[in-house]
Amino acid sequence: MSYIILTNKESYQTALDTPGIELIDSYDFLFYDKLQANYSIVKVTDTKCKIKIMEENDKQYVNHIPVKFFEAFETIEEAMDELKVLVGSHTEHQKLVKV
Repeated sequence: MSYIILTNKESYQTALDTPGIELIDSYDFLFYDKLQANYSIVKVTDTKCKIKIMEENDKQYVNHIPVKFFEAFETIEEAMDELKVLVGSHTEHQKLVKV
């Protein structure tokens, strides 16, 4: 069993209702109280599943990326440690809030 981190931003969304993954925890990353991103730690229950990624700029793009291309962690704690590295140091203006 492994865990991966999925990111959702205003113009970049990952489908959390994908068969083969199970949502464990979700966190909002706030900078000066403005939502910058939402990070979700998910458990991979099917290593052959594909994560749907939707990007919307001038056009809408949809990709299905095999889960094997995501960085995987053996434990939830390892995934959480990586998430803390991704968002940087916790200050009063920069915070990670569990949803």
